[in-house]
Amino acid sequence: MNEILDKFGVDWKLLLAQGINFFILFFILKKFVYGPIVSILRKRKTDIEKGIDFTRLAEENLKNADETKSATIKDAKDKALSIVAQAEASADLRKAEMLKDAAAKRDNVVAEARTIIDEHKGKMIEGAYSEAEGFLRLALEKVLGRMPVEERDRELIKDALKEARVITNNANQIK
Repeated sequence: MNEILDKFGVDWKLLLAQGINFFILFFILKKFVYGPIVSILRKRKTDIEKGIDFTRLAEENLKNADETKSATIKDAKDKALSIVAQAEASADLRKAEMLKDAAAKRDNVVAEARTIIDEHKGKMIEGAYSEAEGFLRLALEKVLGRMPVEERDRELIKDALKEARVITNNANQIK
């Protein structure tokens, strides 16, 4: 084998020394360079995987937050519509109550006005009867100057007033 190595120009001692140097260099590189680099790469791989997991988790949380937001907005809209419907119903009830109260007040005012009008009408009629009595007395005195005034006037005035009241009552019933 020596011969073959000599023919190719290889020195076995030098080859052995180079092999030993290679293994020493290989051991040093593996221990101090390759090991730390592999450790850094593994750490980086772990960090990247954690980042990817965190990203997935963040995306899920974002999706859940969007769903929660949509549900919350929907609930808020439903509640708002419910509140508006309740307010409208309450307003309608209040409006009906107010209209009912206004109608009752109007009817009371109309009834009071009719009562007052009837009272004034009665007073006016009585006043008219009193004045008519005075006018009739004077007219009868002139026409019937021979009879005693008091006796004659009382009977005639009473009859005239009774007749006037009957006529007035009939006129009021027609209205």
